[in-house]
Amino acid sequence: GRFSRSKDGGLILKGYESSAILADPSAEMTRIPQVRLAVGELASKLGLSKERIDYAISGQSVFTRFVKLPDLGDGDLEQLVAFEAQQHVPFPINEVIWDWQLLDFPGSEREVVLVAIKGDALDELNDCVADSGLKTGVVDASPMALANAFRYNYGEIEGASLLIDIGARTSNLIYVEGKRVFTRSIAIGGAAI
Repeated sequence: GRFSRSKDGGLILKGYESSAILADPSAEMTRIPQVRLAVGELASKLGLSKERIDYAISGQSVFTRFVKLPDLGDGDLEQLVAFEAQQHVPFPINEVIWDWQLLDFPGSEREVVLVAIKGDALDELNDCVADSGLKTGVVDASPMALANAFRYNYGEIEGASLLIDIGARTSNLIYVEGKRVFTRSIAIGGAAI
């Protein structure tokens, strides 16, 4: 979709299109060529050219881990998170692109969400974007993007909410309660039905 910002800081949907992946989504060999075709088709339908786009990556392709940080006082948070990432990410840290977000919890306990993807997998997706004449802006993990969108639009909801995102190969469960967020990706999606 194409969005613009309103004067009050909200988003205005200016246009929306969709494109179907024709091949079996579980067939890895055909996935990237199909993504490349879909991105090109969407760019054409939306009239996008040389623009910077933001996109989200399926929960199956991304490693997500919620990590409680040890209490080290006012030490360097960046260094502490980098150390924790090396302990928790199940791939050599120099082979992945990773990022983190400090979760806002009441009290003194600090927790971060670590998100990582293999560098070559991200390069493949960015190449699909570049082949369509576009540039990559922000890349997010789809479960976290959905959680952030939900919190942005429904931040005042009391109690807990469960968001269920069923994709072709993966289903994402996103639990939101106030400022707390937890996600879990399950390797069962629409293609299995």
